[in-house]
Amino acid sequence: MNALKSVSSTKAESKRDLAKAKTRHALLKSALQLYSLEGICGLSMNKIAKGAGIAQPSFYNHFDSLEVLQQVLSEQLKENYLSPMRIAWIDMLKDYAMLSKEGFNQHCQHCLTMIFDAAFQNIALFQRLIEDSLRFDSKVENKGLGSLIMEIREEWTKIFMQGLQSAECSFKVSEVHICVDIAAAQVHELILGCHQQRYSQQQAIEMLCKNFDGLFSSFFVKDKHRVEG
Repeated sequence: MNALKSVSSTKAESKRDLAKAKTRHALLKSALQLYSLEGICGLSMNKIAKGAGIAQPSFYNHFDSLEVLQQVLSEQLKENYLSPMRIAWIDMLKDYAMLSKEGFNQHCQHCLTMIFDAAFQNIALFQRLIEDSLRFDSKVENKGLGSLIMEIREEWTKIFMQGLQSAECSFKVSEVHICVDIAAAQVHELILGCHQQRYSQQQAIEMLCKNFDGLFSSFFVKDKHRVEG
């Protein structure tokens, strides 16, 4: 009898855990949709809870605050965005000095296509993130979605440095920051240009490949000779 009670109790707990996880996911999805439509200023517990189909007081059963939800959502978005690209970019930088112009162009196009595809999966979200990054105060401790673009840029800096280290290439951290800032600004501008149909994605990526080759080469010219052809 006790064993049956234990099994029944375990099943009930599993159902509660599953229901709680489902509601938590619904809250994150609701927040993401709301943010894409209205930006950071449009986020509120009441709107998010309503979008998830629960009462506002129940919000606290899943997140301690609106800021905590934003941090969780921000981390998920950052990881989803960077995970498929991290290894590809590191490998490209590691092999940069050994790649021909054509070889680099192929690698770079592949990496940039992943970035463009990720942005166009939810272009409204991408636009909101860019807009909020321009208004974000870096001194604010609870960063959340408003600082996501800046946090991604910091991750790109780490990825870039890891690639240079793998290539046994010397560099100054300040120079990497400058390079990443320039590259990120160009990528963001051309993604928005493609969205506005000023040019095609292929045209944008080809231009970025040329620009990136020039940006990256400065890190290798001191230590290694570039393969030509």
